[in-house]
Amino acid sequence: MITVGIAFVPPHTLTQDGNGDYHGVAMDFLSLLEDRLPLEFKTQFYPSYGALLKGAEAGEVDMVFAASSTPERQKYLLFTSPYTFLSNKIFVRKTSQSYKTLDDLSGKLVAVIQGTAVAEHLRLFKPDIKTLELKNSRDLMLALSSGNVDAAISVVASAWWHIKREGISNLDVSGDTDFSYAVRFGVNDALPLLVDVLEKGLYSISSNEKDDIHRRWLHPERSGVINKDLVYRYGSIIFAVLIVALLLFGFFSIRRLRREVAQRQEVEAALRISEERFELAIRGTNDGIWDWNTETDALYLAPRFLEILGYRAPDDGLEWRGTETWLERIHPKDQQKVRSAVREHIKNHELLDIRYRVRGQHENWLWIRMRGQAQWNSAGRAIRICGSIMDITESKRSEDEVRRLAYFDQLTGVANREQFKLILQRAVHKLNTQGGPFAVMLVDLDHFKQVNDSLGHRIGDMLLCRVAELIKAALPSSSHLGRLDGDEFAVLLDTPVDDVEVIDRVEHLLKALSQPMALDGHDLRLSASIGISYWTEGAATIEQAMEYADIALSEVKRKQRGSYRFHENRMSQRIYENTLLAKDLEKAPHNDELFLVFQPQVALQRQTVIGCEALLRWRHPDRGVISPAVFIPLAEERGLIHQVGRWVLYESCRQARSWLDQGISFGGVGVNISSLQLLAQGFFEQVKDALELHQLPGSLLELEITETVLVQDIHQAELVMNQLRALGIRFSIDDFGTGYSSLLYLQRLPIGRLKLAQEFVRDTLLSSGSQGQNEAVVAAALQLGKNLNIPVIAEGIETFAQFDWLREKGCDEGQGYLFAKPMMASDFGTFVHDVESYGILPQPAESASTEVKAH
Repeated sequence: MITVGIAFVPPHTLTQDGNGDYHGVAMDFLSLLEDRLPLEFKTQFYPSYGALLKGAEAGEVDMVFAASSTPERQKYLLFTSPYTFLSNKIFVRKTSQSYKTLDDLSGKLVAVIQGTAVAEHLRLFKPDIKTLELKNSRDLMLALSSGNVDAAISVVASAWWHIKREGISNLDVSGDTDFSYAVRFGVNDALPLLVDVLEKGLYSISSNEKDDIHRRWLHPERSGVINKDLVYRYGSIIFAVLIVALLLFGFFSIRRLRREVAQRQEVEAALRISEERFELAIRGTNDGIWDWNTETDALYLAPRFLEILGYRAPDDGLEWRGTETWLERIHPKDQQKVRSAVREHIKNHELLDIRYRVRGQHENWLWIRMRGQAQWNSAGRAIRICGSIMDITESKRSEDEVRRLAYFDQLTGVANREQFKLILQRAVHKLNTQGGPFAVMLVDLDHFKQVNDSLGHRIGDMLLCRVAELIKAALPSSSHLGRLDGDEFAVLLDTPVDDVEVIDRVEHLLKALSQPMALDGHDLRLSASIGISYWTEGAATIEQAMEYADIALSEVKRKQRGSYRFHENRMSQRIYENTLLAKDLEKAPHNDELFLVFQPQVALQRQTVIGCEALLRWRHPDRGVISPAVFIPLAEERGLIHQVGRWVLYESCRQARSWLDQGISFGGVGVNISSLQLLAQGFFEQVKDALELHQLPGSLLELEITETVLVQDIHQAELVMNQLRALGIRFSIDDFGTGYSSLLYLQRLPIGRLKLAQEFVRDTLLSSGSQGQNEAVVAAALQLGKNLNIPVIAEGIETFAQFDWLREKGCDEGQGYLFAKPMMASDFGTFVHDVESYGILPQPAESASTEVKAH
């Protein structure tokens, strides 16, 4: 006997039957599992979902009927694969401000259900949103409707059910949280075997069975209110009154004619009241009455029936000979459904209650709900069917809109993340049970942000819609397209023949996306990167399929944008190793594993020390000294560059202050700054704080930036650089010549020095002093610096020949192994003293290898 903890949480527990048992999404899945597994479930009801989770944590139940996996719940629960996905939407009052995303709710009071995953998500990742945690979705909707909160976040199906039940009419869906529940069964962590048993049961549930449950509970329909027996009830009264009048007429004599007339008048008055009451009842329901005589095939339509179709109705209604006229008005796709429903009602006495489309007078399609009841004779043959129709067009439109908001992207109209996962779940299930292969492709538009920044979000939205159209046109109709987020799309290729077909499809898609396109007068050309997760055999999960495609996409973006890659195991291994290394790097500043070395910079003409460059090193406790070329790109990729860069900045300023206190004339210290640091909010305040903390003049600090800053956000870069220049700080362009620098930007920005890339310098004069292309590049860069009146420092000087040639060409400054390798701070002070005594040049010797520099 397995104890299952449940609470009233629509749509998982929505209705109760005569035995007091609950039914809903989770309960129906449990019922299917109980039928197919050697398990028996006993439910234990809790007054709220929060109380249920506390009971589960205390070990009161063996499993939880519906739960999302969160770090907090993983401490005491194990989880199965998801059996459904529920999206959380933002609900507001129709008269209040609209909120499209969670970012719009900053500073607002938002109602959420206590103990849910979305409540935990807001506490951890959106602390600026004020939350009011209530018992259930009903309390959320009532609190929002009464104006006690600014917004509410809830699952659409649950909120919709409570809105209808409570008669709330002033609420509407405002936006999307981009946070959905992957709903699973939570199992006591002491019962891992139970998880495996439940997984097998979930795999045995077919897609049709899952779709039936979703349609039953996730897309509720409004129920009209009508008493099916009204027609017969009041008809019986009228018939009885008429019989009474006839009996009275037979028993009373002519002598009592006056009294009989008076009594007859009373009867007629009662009859008139009864008829008026009947008519008012029918009009009150706003339904149209119909009556079909199955023996004569005559179909009577009441005036309201005709009004619903858009016709001017005669006072006494209309009678058609034969039902074919009506059947011809029914939508072709619904005709068979209507015929079958009427046939089953007549044959098996099943309830006649059906929704379908009919053509109105203006050739428009109306959704109606038709209900009816047959009358059978003593032989069991239906002789008459009487019923009503209700116009549910607006209700149907509202339900379709709720479904569209829940499962489709509002911009492009394609499936959103939740809908795509449901589609992918069917493909995964098919692979695991029948062996049908599939491929998931993640399509990411290269440099899409530049389109938004330069042309505006309107053009960006138009581009996304065009891309969605191109992808659908380039792929077979059996494939499925979804938009996951921003400029990232997902494609499911269902049952491809082999990987060759997948490659053909991908290459055709890349070619289609690379074609020039015109949008609102702008000629655009874009490229896309695609990561592919290809599965030919199980066992697979939705998370694995998406993760593998995402890993392959990251590999494409890292190595060669505009192309595609299939996932390989080595990619996942690299991600795993980088994740471990990133965790170590995050702790490195606190564990004193980072240290700086300093390479002197000299004036070539005066042969004196003019400064130094601070270079970062990492002494890993297990791996030894790790090259900056390895951990700096990782820091930028994982967002650790701000933490590491801050340590370098403060440590460089501290060391510079120490040299000043020792009386060492070091000239200034250069610190490499990533473009991510320079463009980040608060960087100016960080540099200013470092200078003030160590009482270091800004003129002794030089920030070295790369040319990539100039093409990322020149306006923000110019603003921050001018603010820092006002503090006396100098700027240099590092690795000049290897990127892209507009002469206009060099004049516009406060650049104090150009650092010629060591790749050019170290390869000069290698062939017996002869000059080639590298020498021409270096000479051109030096001439450019003179024309712009910007000093040029040459990196990577390793030989006396290079030193003499650079001096001859008028190079201002230099650094390299010829003068000194990077050294510890204590050795740099000694080096400055030795240069003052002996000069900067050592005796000619074999040059060492060039230093790899990290920013």
